[in-house]
Formats: sequence, C-alpha cells, structure tokens
Amino acid sequence: MELTIRRRTKEDINEFITWTYEGIYSFYDNNIQKEKIEGFKQSVHSERAFSVIDEKENLIGNCEFFNVEEDGEEILAVGVQMKPSLTGKGYGSKFVKATIEQGKELLKFNHLELAVVDFNERAIKTYEKEGFIKKGEFQNEIRGNTYNFIIMAKAWE
Repeated sequence: MELTIRRRTKEDINEFITWTYEGIYSFYDNNIQKEKIEGFKQSVHSERAFSVIDEKENLIGNCEFFNVEEDGEEILAVGVQMKPSLTGKGYGSKFVKATIEQGKELLKFNHLELAVVDFNERAIKTYEKEGFIKKGEFQNEIRGNTYNFIIMAKAWE
C-alpha cells in the first residue's frame, strides 16, 4: 500500500466525522465530540491539515500538524487518525511513516511531538518503532473523564 498526504476536502471531512472505533478505542470516535467535528469542518482551509490516501485514492486516514506551547517555546505537534476498519491490521507503521516523512518534506521541521492516551499500546509501539521516544505525561479531562496522555518526540539531525 502506497500512502500519500494531500489537502483535505469537504467530502473527506464528511467521512471523518462518521468514524467510530471498537472497544476501548471508542475513545477516538469522531461523531460524539462537537469540538472535533467543528475542528474537522474548519480544517478544510488549513495548510497543515491533510487526508491520507492510498494509490487508488481511497481515504486511509487524516493528520494535522499544529503548534503547542511548551515552557514558553512553540513546538510542532502532529495528530493522526487511521480509518477504523484498518486499525490493528499492521498498517500503523506505514501510515505514521508516510505522514511524518511527507509532512517533513512540506513543512521542513526537524523536531516533532505527539500525544497519545496511555492505554493505546498499539499506537505507542508504532510510534516507538518510528523513532519517537517518551518525553513526558499530562492529564486531560475529556467528556467528564480524566485520561493520562504520553508525550512522545522525534528529532532529526
């Protein structure tokens, strides 16, 4: 499977907002988070928000690069999401690698961070395989529950 990132379309976003996941991964369901739905809708105009497609132009996932402030310094972070029917099937590394390599080409970064909920061991293993290391932790309240997140970082020389 050959993956490419491209600008999002309204059609992509309309599909993203319907995505739901099985079991503990339902935490990532897009259809129950108003802020997420609004964020997706507004991202069609963003130059840092992408859809991930395969060689047949099938929608595989999405990614978005954004700035976060950390100790008074702006850090570039990425959020990724794979289509629910493809998760847990061994495509994670290819998905993350394509997203990061192509994002690096477009945005010219040499340091990248991400946050992942601590129970998502599949994603953590994938990120580690792609060179991310655990850097820190934080807690965030989402839909009335408190979750622990791991901050992971990768740097290029």
